[in-house]
Amino acid sequence: MGKFFLKIFIILLVIFFSFTLYLSFFGIETNKFDALIKEKANEVNENVKLEFNKTKIHLNPTELNLAVKLKEPRIIIKNNQINLSKLNLFLSIKSFFSSNFLLKRAEVAFAKNHIKDLSKITNIFVPKIINKQIGKIFDQGQIDGEFIIPFDVNGDIGNDYGFSGRILDASINITKKFQIKNLTTEIKHTKEDSANLFNIAIKKGSLLDFDLTDSIFELKRDNNETKVKSLLKTKGDFNFANVKKISSLLNFNIDNIKNIEGKTDLKTYVNFKLNKNYRIRNLVYSVEGEIPYSEIYFNEKKIIKKYLPNYKDRITLKDSKINLIKTKSSSTIELNGLMKMSNEFDSYNLKQIYDSNKESFNVVGKANLTNSQINISKLNYIKDNGKESEIDFNFNFIPKKYINITKFIFKSDKTIIDIKNLKLNKNFETEDFKELKIKTFNNGSENNDFLVKKSNKVEISGNIFDAEPLLKSLFKKDDRKTFSKKFSSEIKINFDKTITGTNDDVTNFAMIASINRGSFDKLSLKGNFAENEIIEMSIYQIDNNKKTLQVISDRARPFIKNFDFVKGFEDGKLEYESTISEEGSSSNLIITNFKVSKVPALAQLLTLASLQGIADTLSGEGIRFESFEMKSNSKGNVMNIEDALAIGPAVSILLEGYVDKGKTVSLRGTLVPATKLNAIIASIPLVGDILVGKKTGEGVVGVSFKMKGPPKDIKTTVNPIKTLTPRFIVRAVEKMKKKKQEESK
Repeated sequence: MGKFFLKIFIILLVIFFSFTLYLSFFGIETNKFDALIKEKANEVNENVKLEFNKTKIHLNPTELNLAVKLKEPRIIIKNNQINLSKLNLFLSIKSFFSSNFLLKRAEVAFAKNHIKDLSKITNIFVPKIINKQIGKIFDQGQIDGEFIIPFDVNGDIGNDYGFSGRILDASINITKKFQIKNLTTEIKHTKEDSANLFNIAIKKGSLLDFDLTDSIFELKRDNNETKVKSLLKTKGDFNFANVKKISSLLNFNIDNIKNIEGKTDLKTYVNFKLNKNYRIRNLVYSVEGEIPYSEIYFNEKKIIKKYLPNYKDRITLKDSKINLIKTKSSSTIELNGLMKMSNEFDSYNLKQIYDSNKESFNVVGKANLTNSQINISKLNYIKDNGKESEIDFNFNFIPKKYINITKFIFKSDKTIIDIKNLKLNKNFETEDFKELKIKTFNNGSENNDFLVKKSNKVEISGNIFDAEPLLKSLFKKDDRKTFSKKFSSEIKINFDKTITGTNDDVTNFAMIASINRGSFDKLSLKGNFAENEIIEMSIYQIDNNKKTLQVISDRARPFIKNFDFVKGFEDGKLEYESTISEEGSSSNLIITNFKVSKVPALAQLLTLASLQGIADTLSGEGIRFESFEMKSNSKGNVMNIEDALAIGPAVSILLEGYVDKGKTVSLRGTLVPATKLNAIIASIPLVGDILVGKKTGEGVVGVSFKMKGPPKDIKTTVNPIKTLTPRFIVRAVEKMKKKKQEESK
């Protein structure tokens, strides 16, 4: 009896397994679910109609459910038909015995449909606002693959849907500015614990003319969050239009760039998270790779050309490597390779860190400048092309607020410029510093060697100081101040030797001064040209709004040398006094007993006035003057010459006018040969007898003249006259009286 039941059990077991195998591999056709499937599909989305010819039921033993496979399935969405290669519905086993439609998931596969059809499928389970964007993004191309659409116990579509397939020769509009062309990708969907993984590999495609081949995207969807990781490979040529698009996306400011072009081979890593509302969070991206060649054209920067005379507003990069990391709070970019600013390449290394919270930049770098000419005019230093040199710097700044130079070291042979902790405001005015070490050479000879330190006060000392740039700036207005209003300190200076550029070197140079709120309110300077020849300078405060500058020098040549219109100046002593206020300045300059041999404007004037003999003297031995005195006042860029009188044995000149610095020169005056001047003065009753005796002259007494135009193109006109103006006579008599009084002492 037991054997009988055992045989029956084995037979039933064999039948069961046979039926299960048959059902699993071959299935059975049935129309039991046809109407129900069509009805439920329409319930999921009222715009969706499902059509098919037959259904076949398969057993899915691994998941213990039934797979309903539809033959020749078609989806009609808003009258648009999509032909499917497969549509399998997975139901619970009890659905076979009841009318309940307990759908677990659906597997939908289609072959080479137009990519626009993707939005028709995703419309079933993706929010409308997102699906609308999908319709805009996908333009041309084909798509094939398989969707897996899960359902929960309530019949609603679950969140862990997936897709595996291919996109072929597609055009995708990421934004209006960014379009991917000729895109072919493979998409694979896998499960990892509770998460859905999507791996997208680009087989070909281009973005902004960059080749995207072998780029990879990975999406990991878990619960209500999607993590996106991507590796975007970009290789090819780039131009300014494309760079502007990329910079706007990355929020980089390139306003200073006029044009850019080159080649690149980069890897860009972009990581971020999407929440359930599809908002981006925790965006981090990085770029690494090579820039084989690039030319960058900048808007003109005069300050750069001031120090790099051969700079042509263009930088060429070659064999450069780039590394960029961007997070929510900061961005870091590193560049190193070869750079050319004139004719040859030099190596460079640059790192910039931007703190978005503080809106501050930190720039660290090194650069070889062997093939660049460098001109530091304030130190009278020039480094020629081909002479080995380098800079090492570290500074931080906030645009239009401040710049702090933590370190700046320039080296070239024995030359060194070392600046530590220099703080500048937005106008590049000094607010504070720690130390400056300067050692430079001019034409092979040392012209600067000194150290500047600041603690409680500023102390400057050294073997030699080149004062020529300082002397050039004394009579020129500079809108940019050296010190800001935040700078106040006592200053002490000692130099063994100070050079002036005229062989009138100063020894034992010493100065003490006080700077208050960025301006000198006290200064005392002394030095020696020789044992009995001195130079003295002083500044003292008259009141809160006025101060006086006085200069006394037994040698005038170091000061006059820097006037471009005077050459061959010899001898002479100088006295200068200026009262300075916020409104302007009023000055008086006196130079005595000097000679000039090259004054182009004066030579032209003498020639036009038919005083050829004096003009020949000017171009030969030179013309000697007993004195020159000028009274002037300045406001802004305009210097008004109230009165300037030069008296000499050969010629005397009285003039007035104004100079709008850098724009216009406008002067008028009277020029008189000295013999005629003596005759005129002698003819004045009583005064002439006392000063020069009774002498008379003949011919033209003098000429009036006008000089006007830009500094480099001054037009001169003359008008011969028979009599001198009363003002000229008065000024000449005053001058002669003063000289007589001085000689009688």
